[in-house]
Amino acid sequence: MKAQIQNFACPIARYWGADAPGDREFNAHLQFFAHRVSLLAGLHTGGKLPTDETYRQLLALWEGLQPYCSLICKDDAYSSVCYAPAEDSPNGTFPLAPDAD
Repeated sequence: MKAQIQNFACPIARYWGADAPGDREFNAHLQFFAHRVSLLAGLHTGGKLPTDETYRQLLALWEGLQPYCSLICKDDAYSSVCYAPAEDSPNGTFPLAPDAD
């Protein structure tokens, strides 16, 4: 029953991309990330989640996805995308939250 609820609440679509090592695993984590970002955006837009909490949860999701980037960053073409630090980021991977004035 728990698996059925999980599949309904957070569906994972079948992967149709290239069958390179790590691509399927990265895709599963990317789909989870995208689903959670969508939920957070909806909650924030609807006024159910404050901006600072939304940002904190987005940052945690982003940091959780980073280890899986190594699955697809095998050559120089992707390495700059996967590990390019944001210039204004405190941890080098995610933009700063807007200042509350």
